[in-house]
Amino acid sequence: MKNKYSPYLEIGIFLSACLLIWLLAYPQYKEKIEIKQRYMITVDAYSLQAAVENYAAYNNGRFPKELSEIDKFYTPPLNSYTKTPITIKDIQVFEYDLRTETNNPNADGQNASLKGTIGGLAYGYYIAPADSFPSSYGIIGFDNTGKPLAEKLPSGEIKVFVLNSEE
Repeated sequence: MKNKYSPYLEIGIFLSACLLIWLLAYPQYKEKIEIKQRYMITVDAYSLQAAVENYAAYNNGRFPKELSEIDKFYTPPLNSYTKTPITIKDIQVFEYDLRTETNNPNADGQNASLKGTIGGLAYGYYIAPADSFPSSYGIIGFDNTGKPLAEKLPSGEIKVFVLNSEE
């Protein structure tokens, strides 16, 4: 007599194999997507830096105080999380208290304490006491939690990604 078995057993084995593959592959897929989104925020920050530096090149080395001044130099990139353009109006603008803060990547600095739009950017500038124009700037991007992009080093130290005029 022929051995009879249920086709449900084959279907169950197939579904179990699919579930196992999904359980192993999906976390890696999500991690790769997050890495790509963080990379794109970095690219967006460089795009803003290029516009700021271009503005400075045409204005005797002075950096902009308001981002509306760089409008003709800036091409809005797409936010890697929302897929909408990051326009000049979407970029958070702030003023630094100290010049050294413009390039401070430490977790206790002003750059690390900012909060912003997920996938957005922030532009900060410093005006020296005897001057009326910004003499330095810092640009940061925000991750999927609205905190500044940062990485944890093997030493356990956290470094914030900051583009600045000192580079």
